[in-house]
Amino acid sequence: AVARRLHCKRRRFFIMSADANEECANCGKAAVDDVKLKKCACKLVQYCSIDCQKDHRPKHKKACKKQMGEIRDKTIFSQPDISHFGDCPICLLPLPVGLGKWMLNSCCSKRICIGCDYTNKLREVEQRLQQKCPFCREPVRKTDEEIEQDEMKRVHLHWTR
Repeated sequence: AVARRLHCKRRRFFIMSADANEECANCGKAAVDDVKLKKCACKLVQYCSIDCQKDHRPKHKKACKKQMGEIRDKTIFSQPDISHFGDCPICLLPLPVGLGKWMLNSCCSKRICIGCDYTNKLREVEQRLQQKCPFCREPVRKTDEEIEQDEMKRVHLHWTR
């Protein structure tokens, strides 16, 4: 059964099929069992064949580029509203979910986003400063033994509370 919905356009009501976009953008061939439509990369239109896509390209190119730009911007520049990792304590943006996009400092156990870590390292190199944690400003631990000592110190403090 084809789902139907009621639309209002300039106070005139008409019934529009939910499957109205299930046709080729070039030739108008409807999607049925033997004809499968393939979506354009922008997901605005569908085509029954490569030839129809090539024929329709000059008409659709501008809208397609605009939609693809919006999709790209949304993908690249979107920040999650919330992250189960919490927020970066420096820039206060939600920490990205992907591995390698944040780091855990061994000195203070704070998760810092890669952007804040990069900015701190760049500042240290430009000003020829000693490498320090971007959050607590403790010198960066060089060896695994120093890192392990920091971890054990935190464990001891936790258990003595």
